[in-house]
Amino acid sequence: MQDISLHLLDIIENSVRAKARNIKVRVIKDVGSNLLRIIVEDNGTGMDSETLAMAQDPFYTSKGEREKKVGLGIPLFKQNAEMSNGSFKMSSQPGFGTVLTVDFELNHIDRMPLGNLKATLLGAIIGHPEVDFHIILIHCERGREYSFHFETAAIKEELGDIPLTYPDVIEYIDQSLNEGIQNTSMENV
Repeated sequence: MQDISLHLLDIIENSVRAKARNIKVRVIKDVGSNLLRIIVEDNGTGMDSETLAMAQDPFYTSKGEREKKVGLGIPLFKQNAEMSNGSFKMSSQPGFGTVLTVDFELNHIDRMPLGNLKATLLGAIIGHPEVDFHIILIHCERGREYSFHFETAAIKEELGDIPLTYPDVIEYIDQSLNEGIQNTSMENV
């Protein structure tokens, strides 16, 4: 994968396949700590300790026979984090979902770019309107914190019967994400 946002999309798709109805995505850029942290938390089916260990194996997949491919997403994400002096942690419990925390050294020469975060998040939200997404972007620098919070559940409640896939709603979500990314300086990470 060419950038972190594509890894993020892969993780979100894993959460959806695990029947998650709530997915929380946090992107934290802490300049003082030289840290870029990605956290994805879901309420999907979760995994036992054996499956959790196998999920980090590039030759394991939980997909069925018809869509069987080698499961490289998680192992590559882990490798890319570790190559940039970062870390990778995944915890899960059957019936309680999964939490993935991936750290990158922000200014490491081998850290891949964050990529098009807006397109990734917008695509996930529109592609899975049945899922409630909670997006949190945080930028810490020189003792100041800039944050952005976005929840599709609140939008769905406000809209009533109007779907998230309605063109005007897509435009609103697109603009909201764009403003949040700009206000937290995530566009060129």
